[in-house]
Amino acid sequence: MATDYKALKNGGFMRQVQKHHFSLRLKVVGGNVTAEQLFTIAEISKQYGRGYVHLTSRQGVEIPFIQLKDAESVKARLEMGGVNTGVCGPRVRTVTACQGAEICPSGCIETYGLAKEISARYFGRELPHKFKNPYAKNSKHPSQQGVNMR
Repeated sequence: MATDYKALKNGGFMRQVQKHHFSLRLKVVGGNVTAEQLFTIAEISKQYGRGYVHLTSRQGVEIPFIQLKDAESVKARLEMGGVNTGVCGPRVRTVTACQGAEICPSGCIETYGLAKEISARYFGRELPHKFKNPYAKNSKHPSQQGVNMR
């Protein structure tokens, strides 16, 4: 049976240079990950990857060197640990956000709650082109994430 690389990509699996290896993009809303989720990610990285993760410039986490034969097992283990896979291709991507008023002394609104709401409604929807959602509102750096929410 032929491998459906488009379906893998839509589910967050990005092909690597090494044959039958993928970097798996994870869903990390607003850059927030719990300690339990970090533990799950680390364990999967050790068991199925090479023991490390990549922290992206868009507040994401990717686990490189996942083998094609392990894709379904990895997804199941992540789900059991409360971690969801991200998406690639022409879809609404993971929502990024600054720390917001709950944590940042310069924050004006609670951006993480907004990021969770928007993610719940739109994440993964298919579009003609990829769509990235950055949210920030900080009186000192209002366009820090690329969006000025004045």
